[in-house]
Amino acid sequence: MKEVVKDHPLRPIILRFDRDKPQLEFETKGLSAHYLMHDLTWEAQQKLKKLNEQLGEIDVKIAELEYYLLPIEQDLDILEVFLKIKGPSVLPLNNYDEEIEINIDVSELFSSITDHNQQLRDLHSEVSTAYAAYEQHYDMIYEIESWIDEQLWKDVHQIYVNYLDAKVDIVSLDRDQEEFREVLSDVFDYQDRYYGYFDLIISVFNTFQKRCEESYQRAEIVNKGLNNLQHNNSE
Repeated sequence: MKEVVKDHPLRPIILRFDRDKPQLEFETKGLSAHYLMHDLTWEAQQKLKKLNEQLGEIDVKIAELEYYLLPIEQDLDILEVFLKIKGPSVLPLNNYDEEIEINIDVSELFSSITDHNQQLRDLHSEVSTAYAAYEQHYDMIYEIESWIDEQLWKDVHQIYVNYLDAKVDIVSLDRDQEEFREVLSDVFDYQDRYYGYFDLIISVFNTFQKRCEESYQRAEIVNKGLNNLQHNNSE
């Protein structure tokens, strides 16, 4: 028996062969299926990795935009109290003092809101792309259940059926198949985690988007209030 190790990025494929036996057509077809299943699973793993990385980037950008939204919301709170749109109780002050002096660069505030809104639009485009990629992958899996066609398993099974005529050592093939199934199971688990991460990111983004829209609407009301105040003072 000769042991042959095929280096594969998914896992090393280690099989033993009887040098004295010819490799018949059923075995050639079955081993090709075995190798192809490795190729397809590696491709699926790398695809899922990229999809997860895409979600990770969106996750980070949501956190960044949330960080930039906080000072905007705080300035809007102050301006709403100043314009008497809301009462002073909305301000996070232990002792509210009507004489307190707070300086807000209004033009800078509205510029930051415009910039924030544009970044949210850009992020929405990324989320839409991620959503389309998710639907494409999910629909494919829903339709065929796996990236591995059932016929490939049948082709490998023919080697077991005709093991007496096979050049490959059936024990080594069985061991290698079992190890492959373990890796395949890990990739399916990775896929499940991707599904869960996607659902989480979409939920977080939708909630955050609503919060942003509320802040932008508040900014429009504040802007009108400031314009009215300026107009009244000029008369």
